[in-house]
Amino acid sequence: MTTAATTDRLVPQGTWTIDPVHSNATFEVEHSGVSLFRGGFKPIDAKLVSADDGVTLEGGVKVETITIDDENIRPHVLSPDFFDAERNPDVTFHSTEIAGTPDELTVRGELALAGIALPVEARGRLRGPVDHPMGRRLALSLETTIDRTAYGMNWQMDRPDGGPMLGNHVKLAVELEFRPEE
Repeated sequence: MTTAATTDRLVPQGTWTIDPVHSNATFEVEHSGVSLFRGGFKPIDAKLVSADDGVTLEGGVKVETITIDDENIRPHVLSPDFFDAERNPDVTFHSTEIAGTPDELTVRGELALAGIALPVEARGRLRGPVDHPMGRRLALSLETTIDRTAYGMNWQMDRPDGGPMLGNHVKLAVELEFRPEE
């Protein structure tokens, strides 16, 4: 758990729990070579812990909570071709390093989905803490891109012109709002 001193000062010591109403996780992948297919997960379970030895982030979502615009596609996305939700019901993340400045934050860790855990690096920003009518809050915004085939999500279909129907690179984004644990 290596963490930059800058981050230690910005996140007051203690455990910060997720505000599920103001947090979300989304993904987007190129579809048909011309557009983006988007979806998301909600609610998110996450916590940010700041201690003498650094700051850590961990969290996850239930695969069954996936939201996509076309409910006819949902069963395929939950199938073994993609998330394999029956055997792998959760997507989880555990940080190994949080470093940088509030405007240029880097979070490294392990992302597990579809039964495979791989290292990832996300970039983003940290805001707060600020006083809010409902108590103190801080927010973390992160983005990364993963190769879905590295997680065994190899389904593909050729378009009539021979190109791939679905891109391999998937952009992941999380907007996390935290409050001090009570």
